[in-house]
Amino acid sequence: MYLGVDYYPEQTDRALWNEDVRLMKELGVNVIRMAEFAWTMMEPADGEFDFSFWDEVVETFGEHFDIVLGTPTATPPAWLIEKCPEILPVTKDGVRISFGARRHYTVNSPIYREYCERITRKMAERYGRHPRVIGWQTDNEYGHEQSDRSYGDVDQVAFQAWLKERYETLDALNAAWGTVFWSHTYTAWTQIPVPRTVFQEHNPSLLVDFDRFCSDAYRSFNKLQVDTLRPLIHEDAFITHNLVYSDMAINQQQMAQDLDYVSFDNYPVWGGLPEPNRFEKTAHDHDLCRSSKQGKGFWVMEQLSGAQGWSRIGYLPRPGHIRLWTHQAVARGAEAIVYFRFRAADFGTEEFCHGIIDHDGKPKRKFEEVKHVMSELHAHGDMINAATYKSDVAVYFDQENLWAWTHQPHSDAFNFKQEFVRFYGAAVRQGVNTDIVFPGDALDSYKLVIVPLYFLGNDVFDETLIDYIENGGNVIFTYRTGVKDPINRCHNLTLPGKFAEYAGIEIDEYESLQTVQSNEVRLGDQVSEANIWCDLITPKGAEVLATYGQAFYKGTAAITRHTYKGDVTYIGSSVDDAMLDTVYHEALTRAGIDANRLPDDVEKVDRHGDGQLIRFYMNHSTEVTSSVELDGTWQTLDGETMTGTLELEPLAVFLLKQEVGA
Repeated sequence: MYLGVDYYPEQTDRALWNEDVRLMKELGVNVIRMAEFAWTMMEPADGEFDFSFWDEVVETFGEHFDIVLGTPTATPPAWLIEKCPEILPVTKDGVRISFGARRHYTVNSPIYREYCERITRKMAERYGRHPRVIGWQTDNEYGHEQSDRSYGDVDQVAFQAWLKERYETLDALNAAWGTVFWSHTYTAWTQIPVPRTVFQEHNPSLLVDFDRFCSDAYRSFNKLQVDTLRPLIHEDAFITHNLVYSDMAINQQQMAQDLDYVSFDNYPVWGGLPEPNRFEKTAHDHDLCRSSKQGKGFWVMEQLSGAQGWSRIGYLPRPGHIRLWTHQAVARGAEAIVYFRFRAADFGTEEFCHGIIDHDGKPKRKFEEVKHVMSELHAHGDMINAATYKSDVAVYFDQENLWAWTHQPHSDAFNFKQEFVRFYGAAVRQGVNTDIVFPGDALDSYKLVIVPLYFLGNDVFDETLIDYIENGGNVIFTYRTGVKDPINRCHNLTLPGKFAEYAGIEIDEYESLQTVQSNEVRLGDQVSEANIWCDLITPKGAEVLATYGQAFYKGTAAITRHTYKGDVTYIGSSVDDAMLDTVYHEALTRAGIDANRLPDDVEKVDRHGDGQLIRFYMNHSTEVTSSVELDGTWQTLDGETMTGTLELEPLAVFLLKQEVGA
């Protein structure tokens, strides 16, 4: 198993290199990632290349470790900006971004693409056949820090060309977008804007198409680098990119198809956050990584190892957090862990992004924790990686649906990622393995498919899902299902649209709840606050599970279940976690899935090896000890027998194995 560090020799005193090598070897490092921000050190002036520094780096560290090199295109140098300022991105207010940070480029600049192809090619010609350079990372965190969308003139020209290829005629575009509204009808392609700031709001169809355009542009930019690298690197070397999963106008799952591996930067907490994200959010990110590449294992290219931040410093990870977050990633499919960063920088914007070694250079608590977890994974990681991750439950995700919600969130209380994670996390809390599925993925192997917040439709997924339901599949829908077609126009169907028959309901009215508003939902003796949204459900064959408790629609159905061939559950409001747990537990059990509500903050993941089951138990609480009852006899990976009650102290991780029949 690959275990390593992110290292920046250009930011480190040359006199420390030998000591750093010694300390890395003591940790158990076998791979390092470098060079992703080092353009000016390779090309100090236009067309003048000097690789002498990196020759020394590759030889010095390559004597001891395998190396992943990053192409340095996330940081175009000052001389390039001075010569070609038109490569700089433009905000939606029409302001050209200045040189001075990173990601200061637009992928729609042909000039910038030429320079990126050249520096990538020169690097690959120099190091592509080096036996210790085992992999390449393109750029760094595409689209991060609001660099996913650019609104300049070069972007507008490219957007117009993209639209012409997509729609072919203006008549087709005008009809699709409904441009007769507000007299937006276009009579020339050059009239179509990028969505810069307006007094009100842009056409929703234009907005989602602009996001699709930005995503395609980034995929094309990435593929330019992939295609440049491929013929120049040795056949065993891989190409990856360290993805960031957010609401950016980038479709990471599509981009993943052009890469050998997906990699991901795992920061459960970052600058200014008072506490880590809920563990279901991090679990969901790992599931996205694995599922984006059809179940293939992924790399964590940056694993947090200390307090992080730029001008504001975030939460200090508690003793045990590094080990816990490492094992969580491995449990859900990470085949390699690279810790960010080995040594904290003394200067620059990230000088307070603390690493394994802080500014004083002394190995302390964090060093010992990383050393311990590396030792564990060197002993058992290959066995874990050889075990299969299997899931009976799938959760549907589509980046385009996220974009549609971003542009029309309905309520000031709504945050797509937070709500999505809640609907995803309700399955995780039941101790079941989960996959993410995307448009085009098969569903027939799953016993239950969860479809949260399905606002913007996808024809391919609709066909697959309906076929799944017709063949007895079980589904959970949530509020705002079936509202939009793929062009981002409202359907002329009674909600939940084409799924109404299968859910056995109709929704004739709904209420959007702002932050200051709420209702309540009653399910038996349980009462939950209802936030964000209330679908007023009329059963058409469905069983009513829960009703609203207030307003003129008191007594109206809020949650229903319809037995079509399998069960179709519909959750019409944003209810609390406890009520979601109740609804999910029954849905999972009825679907024939072994589900048991775990204690708060406890995560369970199963991996299936050759004749044995490997199980991870992880307690994400920093304060509470929890217990779980073991089913049968288990062994730790070191051979200790475990039965009965397993006590999980705060931030504890247990890896267990059990022999199973063939």
